[in-house]
Amino acid sequence: MALSRSSHGRLQVWAIRAIAGFLIVYLLGALGVPTLIPYVAVIIAVAVDGVRSVTARDVPRERDVPRTERGETIH
Repeated sequence: MALSRSSHGRLQVWAIRAIAGFLIVYLLGALGVPTLIPYVAVIIAVAVDGVRSVTARDVPRERDVPRTERGETIH
């Protein structure tokens, strides 16, 4: 519920990636694969992705910029 109220999609994307990573490791464990190394890898990846998401600047993407500001003329 809190993720749907987030003003930025970065938190939503981070949460989805984190859940997907841990779900994959859980499924590997259910199949009998040892999961210590995959869990450590997912924890590191989630932490790095979280830091990257927090420190990312809000740079407007090209599709967010109105067409007239890209140097195009509207006829």
